[in-house]
Amino acid sequence: MDAALTPPLRIQPLHVQQVSPEAAQKRLDKFLRDFHARNVAKHVGESTTSAQLQKLADALSEEFPHKQ
Repeated sequence: MDAALTPPLRIQPLHVQQVSPEAAQKRLDKFLRDFHARNVAKHVGESTTSAQLQKLADALSEEFPHKQ
């Protein structure tokens, strides 16, 4: 008999705040830099999360190019 599946954790926001695409891009870029620095410092080889976050940052950047 198969083991019972555990459903994924449900995250419910407590607060919603609208941000501009530029602000979202800046926050995501900072998070990616910090996340990468933590992984390098810990010598963690986990790349799946980093890759997905980078895809998100690239898609956001493509959809809302930085205004020069």
